[in-house]
Amino acid sequence: MAVRHKPVHNIVNYLQQKGASVLLPDTLAGVIDNLNLKQVQIASETECVKRCDVVIAIGGDGTMLRSAKLVHDAAKPILGINSGRLGFLADTQIHEISEALDQLLHGKWETVNRFLLEAKSRGKSFYALNEFLFSKHADVSMITLEVYYGEYLINKYWADGLIVATPTGSTAYNLSAGGPIIFPDTNVIVVTPVCPHALTTRSLVLPAEKKLRVKSVPDNQRILFSNDGSICQLDDNGLDVEIGKTDFHVNLIKLPGRNYFETLRTKLMWGLDQRDRS
Repeated sequence: MAVRHKPVHNIVNYLQQKGASVLLPDTLAGVIDNLNLKQVQIASETECVKRCDVVIAIGGDGTMLRSAKLVHDAAKPILGINSGRLGFLADTQIHEISEALDQLLHGKWETVNRFLLEAKSRGKSFYALNEFLFSKHADVSMITLEVYYGEYLINKYWADGLIVATPTGSTAYNLSAGGPIIFPDTNVIVVTPVCPHALTTRSLVLPAEKKLRVKSVPDNQRILFSNDGSICQLDDNGLDVEIGKTDFHVNLIKLPGRNYFETLRTKLMWGLDQRDRS
């Protein structure tokens, strides 16, 4: 995992002092100096997830998304420690590590469930916690996509791309593209065009009960398809993807005194006024 080593060192030492068992992925064991590895169990990332009670992810939202993929089948809760810049998924800051670990060890936490989206195309399945993205190649001026909600045609989009996001992902690429912020517990999906040709084409919020179908029209377009920033390999017989809500969730740990609106105010600096500091 891409993490800063000092927070890992501090977390491992703190947990050891409290008598907690620590599992450390072998990808990290060789790059952390001055760590008493005799009291730490080293295993592969997959084995660590399998044997642990809680996964601690240190980094930004990219690290949280990768951790979500690792716990996909194990359904282990994830505590996110934010060492990145913005980070909506990992809402515990570096300076709050000791307090957060104390609350964790004393059972003063709960989990919030975030649903994923599944995309199916000709026998292949892909999953996304934040979003699926349809985008044009660098040498293509624009792509054309037809999008259906259930049996109904929503629109034919001419754009640089199209985002299909979860409420969790509404504060990611969707937000940058001008889409709405959705409260995480809301049972909806968001369709947001990226630089649409028609200025009246806006984001659309839809109930998550029905599935979306995204189809390239005409078939011979060069379209990139990705899930949470990773390119998905599809065949070249024309893009035709069905997207729907999964039956399983990612469990994120919520500590006392935290709420979504506080995260928004902090991360987006809502209500900030220099006059309030005087």
